[in-house]
Amino acid sequence: MATSVGELPHSVLYAASVSLTAVTFVSGISWGLMTALYVLCMYSLTCHRRPATRTTVLSAVWITILWVSSSLSTLANAYCALYAYSWQMDYPGGPITYLADEWNRPMPALAYWTYFITMWFADALMLWRVTVFYDGVHRLVKLSVITVMFTIYIGVVASSCFSLAILSTNQTFYSKYSRRAGIPSFTLSVTLNVFATALISIRLFLFKRWTEKNLGHRENSPYTNIVAMLIESSTLYATWSVVFIILYAINNPGVYVMLMTLCNVQVIAPLLIIYRVSRGLAWEQNTSAMTSPHLFPAGSDTILELQDARCQPQGKSIHSMVFSGAARAEVESCSEGR
Repeated sequence: MATSVGELPHSVLYAASVSLTAVTFVSGISWGLMTALYVLCMYSLTCHRRPATRTTVLSAVWITILWVSSSLSTLANAYCALYAYSWQMDYPGGPITYLADEWNRPMPALAYWTYFITMWFADALMLWRVTVFYDGVHRLVKLSVITVMFTIYIGVVASSCFSLAILSTNQTFYSKYSRRAGIPSFTLSVTLNVFATALISIRLFLFKRWTEKNLGHRENSPYTNIVAMLIESSTLYATWSVVFIILYAINNPGVYVMLMTLCNVQVIAPLLIIYRVSRGLAWEQNTSAMTSPHLFPAGSDTILELQDARCQPQGKSIHSMVFSGAARAEVESCSEGR
């Protein structure tokens, strides 16, 4: 028997309104921001004079996979909402109940499959960034960090596959069994990102202290300002994930907003990192070598070429720094980027 909208409980109507707003307006804004940033990253990666490197090609392919999978998830969610709220208004329990009951149809399945694919690739990128940041540390420390991160990542993939297996049955995304299966995968993903955020933030903070001690205070350093720390450590993604898992666990209607945007935020955070990599502003493997004290012994004059933000507005990307005596540096010159 059909149920009119006026007969539905207030809580159901409220959840439906939040879901509709999330899947249309909020999701559209996040997708637009993600797409604009993707285009900017691709332009920065491909439009340069130097020949493409393996890192450049891999970065372009990686962010393309992220953008396509996130776009498919957004498109599938938008289609499901359009169909439910346009043609199933009289469905018993309302459109949101229809979406829950028809969760195993092709379009909803496409939405959650592409969501998990996006999560896997985004988490893998964070795993890669941690390995880059800890490339120059003691071998035992590096091995311990990578082992812990890789173990958590394997847990994310395994629990996600189990969650997908549950969703392939007649269980809905918001059912008791799906929630029990989904919370571990989301929690492990949040754990990985929070752990990665902490590790990268610690590395950047220690590097900031090292540069201030040996190179002097530099306001425009591409590695040590607060914005760089927030972007490099993917704080946006970690914060968004924590809020989502809390709302999902307590079954709060706000979870619809977080769920519809989380897939895009998972891509926005890595895109910000890749953009910094393409511009030469991100932490690279040779950055760690700068903090090794044996590279600049006392009494020696060493010229080191570094990328610096101060040279870039004039179309220049490299400046020379002379290390003398106690390994303090002074900018010698800016040279044209090649």
